[in-house]
Amino acid sequence: MKNIVLSILITVAASFAGAQAKVMNAGEAFGQLVYLTAEDVTSESPKYKAVSALSIPVFGELPLDMSVTAGAITLKQQTLLSHVQLKSRARRTPNLDISALEGGLSNPLFASYPDGSWVHMVLGDDGSILLEPSTEAAAVQYYNSKKLDPVTLRSDLTANHVFAAADLGSGDAIRVGSKAANYAELAKALNSADRTVVRPGFAIPFYFYQEFVDTNPKIKAAIASILKDPLMTKVAKVSYRETKLAALRDLMNSEEAVVSETLIDELLARFETIRDPKTGFPRKMKLRSSTNSEDLPNFNGAGLYDSDGYNPVTKKGKERSIEEKRAALKKTLRTVWASVWNLRAFDERAYFRIPHSEVKMGIQVNLSFQNEDADGVVVTKNVPRDANCIGRCVYIEVQRGNEYSVANPVAGVKPQKVLIDVDDQDPTNVSLYKVNVMQNSNIADDTKTILAEDNPNPVITLEEIKDLTLQVMKAHLHFKPILGDKNDDFALDLEFKVDREDTAARQVYLKQARPYLD
Repeated sequence: MKNIVLSILITVAASFAGAQAKVMNAGEAFGQLVYLTAEDVTSESPKYKAVSALSIPVFGELPLDMSVTAGAITLKQQTLLSHVQLKSRARRTPNLDISALEGGLSNPLFASYPDGSWVHMVLGDDGSILLEPSTEAAAVQYYNSKKLDPVTLRSDLTANHVFAAADLGSGDAIRVGSKAANYAELAKALNSADRTVVRPGFAIPFYFYQEFVDTNPKIKAAIASILKDPLMTKVAKVSYRETKLAALRDLMNSEEAVVSETLIDELLARFETIRDPKTGFPRKMKLRSSTNSEDLPNFNGAGLYDSDGYNPVTKKGKERSIEEKRAALKKTLRTVWASVWNLRAFDERAYFRIPHSEVKMGIQVNLSFQNEDADGVVVTKNVPRDANCIGRCVYIEVQRGNEYSVANPVAGVKPQKVLIDVDDQDPTNVSLYKVNVMQNSNIADDTKTILAEDNPNPVITLEEIKDLTLQVMKAHLHFKPILGDKNDDFALDLEFKVDREDTAARQVYLKQARPYLD
């Protein structure tokens, strides 16, 4: 009887809180409330690391990575394209923003639920909020009921050389991973003799990851041990899994771990020819994860794996020796390959029933952006669900410089938000684009200072908005028959930069494309 009365009281409180708390993603969850301070999140405290698929964390700060959870609540403001929101939508788990909730955790909505309480949370599409007492048994039962169908991964391990992106296409995902294959396909769709929208790049195939594992017996044995360990499948054994996985990553990152000298020779032969015309030094490269278990039509795997940079120049501005370059490149490769066994990746794959033993890591390589003017995300869909946008809508969130991330916003930082209405019958006709700037950034022109008021200077200009929209609509039309032929609701999720390093003036570049999961 006590629980019934408490549930009624909380439901009534929620009706008042609904105007202040924002339902980011509707859904239902059974789980344990875990109150995490900003310090817990930023320091990745033991409490933070213990969060599991049976937890509903209440984040005092937005996390850079969010492991698999039953749901999410944040005390800091989110955006529609923030990491927490994208993860919640991909997993179809509820997500609540209480940054504007009066009293915060002292509000009646939460006051009756101390840290560690087991609850049932339902967030409605209409903004309604239900929070009521529950049990650990109910959470376990609900988690087990949500198990998805198993996934089968594909990989071709016969390709044993580095590819130029120009020689690849979407069909090569089986050799180099979807990220690298989509990058190559994006370049085909957008680059021309007159303009480069997607920078030249390379792809390292799965073959070299598997060779790395096979030629290092300790690594191969550690992987085999993890895959047959029954405790690795226990949802609540988070610290146990992390200890085992961290030990494996240490082995893979060790200088004793052998990396193919043939691969290093081939990469350096390519990298050494790409030099900065001003300094004469080789350019810095970005090596990005491209597994066969990310950027898929039904699973994007965003943020699971690590990227790393290769810098042929020292901090003192001198070109490294060839021996130093080889060592630096080996270190970068080991870092990316080892991230296959990140805890967040392991748990996410387990949640989506993706077999760990079939995961292979390719690597997409492209020139690094050193000091971009703007960094953002764009989706070919009406993400805000604005009723005034009736055509094929394009939604942009962008921030100036590279100090503040759109995907992981800092409290009090606002990106520029733009919604463009595109004519369905003529989607590449720029003259028909209807641009609605929904919000301006509050970052100063120095790209670092947070202003009390919005900066009247746009992060990207009207001309850049229209140019970006044109490029992403070209990409959308190109990828639709490839990645979403039978999906009427198909949309692309793309990352972009505005940069002037290779040109005298600012220019829009696209650097990643994947299906948008809604």
